[in-house]
Amino acid sequence: MKLTIKENKKIKVKIEVEQAWDEFKSFYEKALFSLSKEIELPGFRKGQAPITMIEASLDPEKLLIEAATLAIDDLWPKAIKDLAQQKIEVVSQPQIELLKLAKENELLFSAEFEAMPEFELPGYKAIAQKVEKKEIKVEDKEIEETVSNIQKSRATLTDKAGPAQNEDFVEISFSSSEIEGGKPRDDGFILGKGNYPKEFEASLVGMSADESKEVDFNSKEEPAKILKVKVEMKAVKKLELPEVNDEFVKTLGKFETVEALKNNIKEGIMEEKKMAEIQRQRENFLTEIAKEVEVELPQILIEKEAHQMMHSAKDQVAQNLGISFEEYLKQINKTEVDFEKEVEEAAKKRVKNFLILREIAKQEKTEASAEQIEERVNAMLSYYPDLKAAEKGASLEKLSAYVEDEIKQENAFKALGL
Repeated sequence: MKLTIKENKKIKVKIEVEQAWDEFKSFYEKALFSLSKEIELPGFRKGQAPITMIEASLDPEKLLIEAATLAIDDLWPKAIKDLAQQKIEVVSQPQIELLKLAKENELLFSAEFEAMPEFELPGYKAIAQKVEKKEIKVEDKEIEETVSNIQKSRATLTDKAGPAQNEDFVEISFSSSEIEGGKPRDDGFILGKGNYPKEFEASLVGMSADESKEVDFNSKEEPAKILKVKVEMKAVKKLELPEVNDEFVKTLGKFETVEALKNNIKEGIMEEKKMAEIQRQRENFLTEIAKEVEVELPQILIEKEAHQMMHSAKDQVAQNLGISFEEYLKQINKTEVDFEKEVEEAAKKRVKNFLILREIAKQEKTEASAEQIEERVNAMLSYYPDLKAAEKGASLEKLSAYVEDEIKQENAFKALGL
């Protein structure tokens, strides 16, 4: 195989690959054997005629194209490796054009593709040192609020004869012609805790079980617009909260005392805040460094990221809101085209950050051990019900490469103290 780089324009690369007839001949013979199975000539059983007669009966162009397809499938992975040695990393499928194709002649074809861009990084270590680092504290009120939420999760509910008040648990059914076409929705929640807009929840105070009314309030998306909602109070219940003492916390699992529970809660909140602070620092770092980086982004990477983001957005709407994506777009007053444009801009930002981090990881020579990669891949595959589903949902080779990049980038952040 002979590979020649014809054009190298940042992320657009064109190469020509040549294969001598001595090597191409084996693919020609494979193609002939494959096509011969379907040929039936007079006096011979299907696929049993002499190969020279079968070859003579075939369309020469079809035979050569089949041979070229087999050869290119074999040559392209080899071309990728050769290009990698020349520091050209292929990121898209190639556009192939056959340039020379004839029996007993060399095969010649061109391939155009997108490659990873090369670019200069600014002084990223100095930028990392300037990132503000905030002190992390856990307030007593945060712990008490969590304890209160646990207490409420174990509360008992008893029917209340009187009207609903804040802190009561209410069950309602509501509908509006402007929400899901008037389809009724049922919900249960603690009144006054911000599950719905303030004026909506305030209108429920004073309603008794089996009472109905129409409520007007301003739309969150369009403040000048008045929404009319029909509400039926299905039930009003009083929350009976258990006393928070040592006996109560023992029912929660591994805790013996209230103090042990509160210490555990404090540790959990602290860990969450540490993770959030690390994420904030890293995002600030990437925002600052991105301002100083000029790089052309491969379109294939933008498209892949945008596709993944759209898929994730639709899944979240279905799981968290329980409505169709079309209905969600109506509620936020956007068309799918508008939403896709926003996603594409976000995808460009993500791709740029990915390339910056990838380059930093190279310069910092960060590594990912085989054990780290295997552990994380297995954790990701555990979300699939079985191995076959896992193999169908993700190429193990691609997943391992993705995880390796991810670990290297995390280690790059750590090397910068972020």
